[in-house]
Amino acid sequence: MPWRDWSDDEELLRDIADAIRREPREQDVIAAGRAVFPFHVTDLDKELAALLYDSRLDDHAAVRGPLSGAPRNLVFALGDVRVEIEVSDSGIEGQLIPPEPGRVRLLDASGPVAETAADEVGCFSFPAVRTGPVRIECTVDGRRVATEWISA
Repeated sequence: MPWRDWSDDEELLRDIADAIRREPREQDVIAAGRAVFPFHVTDLDKELAALLYDSRLDDHAAVRGPLSGAPRNLVFALGDVRVEIEVSDSGIEGQLIPPEPGRVRLLDASGPVAETAADEVGCFSFPAVRTGPVRIECTVDGRRVATEWISA
């Protein structure tokens, strides 16, 4: 790092401006946080399902790491309702347990990306989505359940 002549006021002010200037990446994080905020304020009636299982955390993953292109399996639960999903390059497939029809939405930080209906055995699917965090919200028997944010 070159020597700074802080006895020169102009150079000192340039260095201070450089030190407090926000990085572009920081702006992206702030924008994503602001975009997600309305979901927390307007959707107070939905309940958050906890992650029970993630195939990326299996014992063998610690030794070899995840297989390239292998689908990721996740299980979320809230009480007796479970949402089981498989995330792959071709999209997201899932099932509601206990099996029953319902409405399922896929959201990213900017809002809803897609919506579909779960069939009579609770199965649903979404086409491949762009990278970034997503969440799934299900409406079953008048109850709204949302998964945690996951990286697709």
